[in-house]
Amino acid sequence: MTETRKDVIRETDTEAVRLAKTLVRSARFGALASIEPGTGAPLASRVGVATDIDGAPLILVSMLSAHTGALLADPRCSLLVGEPGKGDPLAHPRISLVCQALRLERGSAG
Repeated sequence: MTETRKDVIRETDTEAVRLAKTLVRSARFGALASIEPGTGAPLASRVGVATDIDGAPLILVSMLSAHTGALLADPRCSLLVGEPGKGDPLAHPRISLVCQALRLERGSAG
């Protein structure tokens, strides 16, 4: 018997890119994963998300938060965005972005 499996990863076509951009732009919260500098262990935090003019995700961080120290030590991170609704949260759209954090100073043009 041959089993047919449906691929859950969309082909990266124009429509997939549009959907991804819309999902990132509409996100208000996300899960930020960084690398804890003392141990190298993964560290995940819930963060507020916005986007800049070109659609790149922005987060406002505090120097008191563990993820800020982690990002300053190693800017590699990932950001998972997508708001669950009613029912199974895994059935709702989401996207995980592999990122390189960049510190922007207050009042800078980016």
